[in-house]
Amino acid sequence: MTETVRDYPVGASVWQELRVRGAEGLAEFYRATLGLKLELDGDRGYLVTESGYRVGGVVVDAELPEAEIGWHVFLGADDLDAAVARATAAGATVLRRDEPLLIDAPSVWLLDPFGAPFGLAVPAPGAAVPGSTELGKLVLVDPTNHDIDAQVEFQQALFPSNVHDPVDPHDVCFFRNEDGLALRGSYAVEEAARAVLPPHWLAWFSVADQAAAVDAAAAAGGTVNVRDVVSRFGTWGVVVDPSGGVFKTLQVTESGI
Repeated sequence: MTETVRDYPVGASVWQELRVRGAEGLAEFYRATLGLKLELDGDRGYLVTESGYRVGGVVVDAELPEAEIGWHVFLGADDLDAAVARATAAGATVLRRDEPLLIDAPSVWLLDPFGAPFGLAVPAPGAAVPGSTELGKLVLVDPTNHDIDAQVEFQQALFPSNVHDPVDPHDVCFFRNEDGLALRGSYAVEEAARAVLPPHWLAWFSVADQAAAVDAAAAAGGTVNVRDVVSRFGTWGVVVDPSGGVFKTLQVTESGI
């Protein structure tokens, strides 16, 4: 069988959607924090750069369950059924198949073995929105939980071709492809925070100035959870938008990720 050549890195984020109960305050928040424009048509739309590049989708649903509020990231699979089979064999649970996305992409939404939701998708040619360090765009996603060894084992089972790069066990480490491209992060919640911070997949967005971005987030109706955290690859903070969507603002160093 001939292997299909994908126009996205397998194992990287290829689409992300913000799911909220209401859009009040979101336009100003994302303009101030990430420099993005909110384009809504009814209950669906996109966050886009000034040049019109679609960074991610936005879905508004007044009946949205509490657990589904926020950013949801879908990883690009080589073969969707095979990737789902690997995920479930490693302890994940399928939540919904044929999850309707705002791009052309068969997809499945799952819970990882630690109870955190994530998605898998196979975008049609030209439909993927892969990670990028360009300002305002999603860089990658960080599956974060209470047991880093178990998380690494699951991630390696999910995408066996990706290599874990454990540079510093006390910092965010990365899964990379054969070209060295950072695809996903890996990080363990500090023991002192585990009672209040459950396992989750955290989306990272690129900013020019982390301090300015978190200040702007607070001024635009958001909440700042963490700020001014210095890592070998950049400085980051974690903010919450007015709808409850949590994400990381990352100012990347010149050396990159």
